[in-house]
Amino acid sequence: MEQFINTVKSQVIPLSSVDMLSGMFNIPYAFFYQNTNAVDDFMPSEQLKTAFYLALQMFPILAGHLRQTGDGRFSMVVDKDNLNMPEYLESTSDVHYNDIKFAGFDRRAWPSGVATIGSVIAPDANGIIRTANVHIVRLKDSSGLILFLSIIHCVVDGFAYFAFLNQWAAECKTMRSGAFEVPKPPVEFTFDRSLIEQNLPTERKELDATTSSIFAQSGFLSKWLAWISPQTHGSILRFLASLTTTETHVFHIADSTLATLRSSVCEFTPEGMRVSDNDVLVALLSKTYVQALQCAKEKSGNVVTRVLGSVGNAVLGLLFGAESHQVTSMACDIRSRIGIADKNYIGCPQIGMLISNPLDDLLTPTTPESLAVIASSVRRSVDYLDAPYIGTFIGAMGSVQSFLAQLLIYIMKHPTYLLTSNHTRFRMFEADFGDGHQEWAALIKENPGTVMLMPCPPPMKGVNISMCVEVPVLREILANEFWMSAASQIN
Repeated sequence: MEQFINTVKSQVIPLSSVDMLSGMFNIPYAFFYQNTNAVDDFMPSEQLKTAFYLALQMFPILAGHLRQTGDGRFSMVVDKDNLNMPEYLESTSDVHYNDIKFAGFDRRAWPSGVATIGSVIAPDANGIIRTANVHIVRLKDSSGLILFLSIIHCVVDGFAYFAFLNQWAAECKTMRSGAFEVPKPPVEFTFDRSLIEQNLPTERKELDATTSSIFAQSGFLSKWLAWISPQTHGSILRFLASLTTTETHVFHIADSTLATLRSSVCEFTPEGMRVSDNDVLVALLSKTYVQALQCAKEKSGNVVTRVLGSVGNAVLGLLFGAESHQVTSMACDIRSRIGIADKNYIGCPQIGMLISNPLDDLLTPTTPESLAVIASSVRRSVDYLDAPYIGTFIGAMGSVQSFLAQLLIYIMKHPTYLLTSNHTRFRMFEADFGDGHQEWAALIKENPGTVMLMPCPPPMKGVNISMCVEVPVLREILANEFWMSAASQIN
């Protein structure tokens, strides 16, 4: 730690409007490491901690304070005389690794208190919002270890998150091997937010109708939400999440199953259109989710909760009318779209494309033909997101907090809204601290209607799907014949 403190330089990193699209959320993962060889010095504490601070030297932004400026925007302030050091905790548990593994890594088998923070930012006991939180949990009889790492989402996206985790692991493994130098990334990481603006084209492109409608919303509530502090914003989000009872479960779709499904869907897509695995998965998830919501609604007699609870959503339905379309948000990395994929840019350059489809299309029985309708819609939305569109979007944002507030209100008015993100291309299972790679990874989410596509741990092939939904909706998903014919539940 002392080496990091002595080398860090004070700096202010203004967060871009794109960074703040992630809102006041964290990326919190728990990683599971088994002591397969029953070694006495399994992932030793001192080396883990020392390596953490060595990696931190390459990511000084993680020791910064999230500050709100007078115009409603945010900056990360790294002050060498007042560092916001990540929370780093270590504890022991009487739970054995095998008990967790045999339960399919089901969260009910975990020790209590693994996640020291949830998916929404929250101040610690001293009222400070930590940019990063770490909790090392050593399991019974040195059978294994759980490594919990959370980083504020507006500071990093998935690419940047795993860049830090893997750099931490590389530092530790090299240190334990006795080598003097850690392999560095091919280029230095850059945190310069102006890189995005510098690489936008002069050409502009019209926004899609759904996004335009959100920009057009305005009112007292959105203006108030735009100017509240991060602490208050986080408190509101945690309160809204507490109004629903959610569960997170992981499903698996095998490579062969996905290939067969995609091939069947492609028979019904427009000539010349090439849909991806991701397009098919997002279409399948959208249809399955909406159908489950509808079934749960019919059985309960109430509007199924998402943000405000059944009563709140019923009131919103009276005020704004019934939904005619469902919107699925799909997080898209803009690095390659604006030509900075080779810059090792550390930030959150993600734009959520809003894919709108008539509810009637989603409620039809799921078949390859009906999936093709939605998958084609997904593909058109993805293709529409190019550099000119990104330039228009960023230019239109103005006060980003106002846009986020308007998006939150939009979600309140649309209980069928679904958030998806694809993590399958991230280096999720490459963090070897010297005793082997992680055997499992679990994303901590409490927000209903959130789905993450994740890579499978070796030797599994296919895609894992982490799904956080309301309990009544989960029951209907498990009863959905088409979904369960394609996916198997892991936990």
